[in-house]
Amino acid sequence: MANILDYIDWRGDLNLRDAPFNEVDGLIMAELAYLDLSGILTDDSLPQMSLTEVCERYLALGIDQSMLINNPKPLLLKAAKCKRFGSLMLGGYINHIDPERELQLAALSLFWEDGTVCAAFRGTDDSIVGWREDFNFSYQDHTAGQAEAVTYLNGLANAYSGPIRVCGHSKGGNFAVYAAAFCDSAVREKRILRVYANDAPGFRKELAGTPQIQSILGKTAVIIPESSLIGILLSTKKEKKIIRSSASGLEQHNPFTWQVLGPRFEAADSRSASSLFMDETLHRWLDGLNEQQRADFVRAIFDSIESSGALTLHEMKTEPVATANAILSAVRQMDPELQRSAFATLRKLAAAGGGTLRDELLSALLRRGIDILPGGRD
Repeated sequence: MANILDYIDWRGDLNLRDAPFNEVDGLIMAELAYLDLSGILTDDSLPQMSLTEVCERYLALGIDQSMLINNPKPLLLKAAKCKRFGSLMLGGYINHIDPERELQLAALSLFWEDGTVCAAFRGTDDSIVGWREDFNFSYQDHTAGQAEAVTYLNGLANAYSGPIRVCGHSKGGNFAVYAAAFCDSAVREKRILRVYANDAPGFRKELAGTPQIQSILGKTAVIIPESSLIGILLSTKKEKKIIRSSASGLEQHNPFTWQVLGPRFEAADSRSASSLFMDETLHRWLDGLNEQQRADFVRAIFDSIESSGALTLHEMKTEPVATANAILSAVRQMDPELQRSAFATLRKLAAAGGGTLRDELLSALLRRGIDILPGGRD
């Protein structure tokens, strides 16, 4: 079974003239956006340094991103040495985290030899505020991160005159679609070649149906693994390409598990039963809550986490039981109806995820929530 690293071994010696840009390249661009390039690149929108040079600086600084399940370092090491990607010029690096605005946005511009540029948006990182913004999608049409993504794309278009592709994985895919939809109309209509949304959450139904979102969907590739639990969230009103993964359950969100066949991902026959089940469960739960209830739920959970002093998931995992207790304490303060709805969903998540859930904190939360809260057991 081949993945994006194997793809580089196979196609890395070919430039765009010999092998046109494809959906696998789009995922590689999105994965490179996870690189921590602080101290290497600036926010200048123009090209600054080749990927090969970036790799040398990255290694010299001893940057460690091993806490991420999709640690981008192995991809960087391989891509920087090959003809196809090594000469890519990088610039426009930003990494904005603002707890006050509930914002986490990182982006990178990658300039190809044919004059095209790719704006790549990072998905959710290890920060608590990043995960909070993900949940904000359930009750906000426009988040601070989405607004900054639009600003970023417009800035790139103003500074550089070439055709643009827009890529992202996870929340970065949401930002990619949103930025392409709400950027300047001339950019959207004449400059954007393609948008790649890789296992990305969608939008509230009201936003998904707007003319701006609808206008960009014809240029958008929406790709999800067969057991997707992230890319099924909310709506895009766009048919998704379902692909195979070497992992199961939540592990399929990791782009290194996606199966590559030549210049494309290996198609799956259909979504898995667990993905369909979770899709129905989560949509039923969200449809049963009004906007205020959704907002109260998100605020209660994340206010309790932030009050513990944890800023990252890594910090939370060092004390999983204590963090779970803090979350449960916050949920106990909710309206009884909302509390029942929340834990009905958590019970279904536990049943669907089973042993495939990797996150120790979530497992602890589910176990203790089912055992402790009133009505926790069926």
